[in-house]
Amino acid sequence: MIEEGNPHHFFIATQDQDLANKVKKKAGVPLLFIIQNTMVLDKPSPKSLAFVQKLQTNQLVPEHQKQSIVQLKEKEGLAKQEGEKRRKRKRAGGPNPLSCLKKKKKKTQEGQEPSAEKKKRRKRKRNRSIVSYLSVLFEYKS
Repeated sequence: MIEEGNPHHFFIATQDQDLANKVKKKAGVPLLFIIQNTMVLDKPSPKSLAFVQKLQTNQLVPEHQKQSIVQLKEKEGLAKQEGEKRRKRKRAGGPNPLSCLKKKKKKTQEGQEPSAEKKKRRKRKRNRSIVSYLSVLFEYKS
């Protein structure tokens, strides 16, 4: 039934290990098992995976174009060179800022001023509201 390559896309369900091993040697034949009243589909065999991989690569680029691409890359110097591949080194990070103590400020002597001349501060004027200003005037006049 599957000697010619499974043209009708049949599934094979078996509990026999010998038959299962023979089916796995054919590409494109799915294999089912029954385990505790449950049908389980077996993973694809290595032959099936290799067959699919071969089909996909042949569909992407024809063989004569592959050769011409390789030749053009070698001519332009774009061919992959195994010696140039280097992994980027991971550099060591700094310390955890939460675990570090803050720097202490240097204490100045009491007799010395931090700057040579003393800065004069300007006097700030108080802005009064009009109501309070008028009330003060009326009290003064009376």
